Amino acid sequence: MLGILQRKWALPLVAFAGIVITVLIVKLQPDMVHEVQDHAPVPVNVIEVTRQSLKPAIIGFGTVKPSLNLQVKAEVTGRVTYQNPELKKGEILPAGTLVLTIDDTDYRLALEQARADLLAAQAGLKENDLAISNNKLDLQLANQKLKVRSDEWERLSRLHKQGALSQSRLDQEKQARLQQQQEVQSLENQRTTLPIQRKILESQLAIAQAKLERSKRDLARTRLTLPFDGRISQVYTEKNQLVSTGNNLFDAIGLEKIEVNAQFPIDQFSRFASDFGSVEIDFSNQASFPSMDKLLKQLELTATVELPGSNYQPWQAKVERVSDTLDPQTRTVGVTVSVSDSYQNAKPGVQPPLLEGMFTQVTLLGKSGSYLVMPRFAVHKHQVYAVTPENTLQRKDLTNVQLQGDLAIVNAHNGQDSAVQEGEKIIVSDVFPAVSGMSVEPVIDTKLSGELSGWVESAQ
Repeated sequence: MLGILQRKWALPLVAFAGIVITVLIVKLQPDMVHEVQDHAPVPVNVIEVTRQSLKPAIIGFGTVKPSLNLQVKAEVTGRVTYQNPELKKGEILPAGTLVLTIDDTDYRLALEQARADLLAAQAGLKENDLAISNNKLDLQLANQKLKVRSDEWERLSRLHKQGALSQSRLDQEKQARLQQQQEVQSLENQRTTLPIQRKILESQLAIAQAKLERSKRDLARTRLTLPFDGRISQVYTEKNQLVSTGNNLFDAIGLEKIEVNAQFPIDQFSRFASDFGSVEIDFSNQASFPSMDKLLKQLELTATVELPGSNYQPWQAKVERVSDTLDPQTRTVGVTVSVSDSYQNAKPGVQPPLLEGMFTQVTLLGKSGSYLVMPRFAVHKHQVYAVTPENTLQRKDLTNVQLQGDLAIVNAHNGQDSAVQEGEKIIVSDVFPAVSGMSVEPVIDTKLSGELSGWVESAQ
């Protein structure tokens, strides 16, 4: 046998025989039959989609800033003669507190000088009024005298023609009449110039009054009082320091109201703002554009502010304005809300005031409306697993779903704008793999339905 294998033709013969045997084995195998196996339906928990009335809400974040930030600068030049001992960073001072005084000696002298100038201007104006009155009387008398002189000159002229009067006497009367005419003309000129002089004196009086008012204001500016209940945030001066006009003295923030410019993701805000279309605005007529305050009232937007991770009660806030631009880095929309009297309502150890720089969570609430509601965890990447009437799983896309706390809400008007309909069953338990068309055995989750009602109640 070994000898046969050592011959040249033996190896090809063995290979050929192996191929023949392999082909025979494949041909002689029986045909494969596919056996269909029935899979048991997968048990799943389901709830029915319901329509509920609630307020849509979105959450944003921002930092606290004072609504009123006063930067006090010196309006006069002088030396600081008094500085309130409580003028320190962080101190809270009531409105009307005298904070600083600046040496007022020069400003008191300037005020007295202004008063004297005003009295002089008033006296000049009265003198002018008297001159106008006297001019009127003098002009009446002068005209009467001129009439007498004219009559006398005419009488003497007739006598001169009759030869009963000398020429020299007639010339004397003529000279007297001319002098009287000159006096009348001088008084007429005064009647014209006196009103002009009065206007000049009135201007001088107005200048004197303005100087007096400016002196009063300069004197008042030497005493600085806090115009509102405020907290001192910075102090730049000390007692006996010489300050010039424009120098910074101190900064104070108002305690009555704070603001938070909260940022909201643009996609969430867009879905949240989908109800804004119910407010009718004629954009073709700019004159009819409502003010921001009026528009926000029409939208019925409200807000709350809270400290993330704390147990403090949230603060009720007012929506002040919506930014007209997007943040170029975060692609978020800014909404400014305000909280009033957080200092006045503060309770040590229970409820702190809202301080500048605090990081806060802002919940923006819209107008109450009708929405399809479901548990938030039932939504898988904008999809829900619905149960068909044939008890099969169907994956449905949600294009207008909004996540709100434990809820997922769909703004669907009468169910026409959503793939999910009211009364439809959706799966609320884990299914893996979730294959469309697979058989399921739905079981109503009554406990979750009760919890869902509680979540809806808290959002109303």
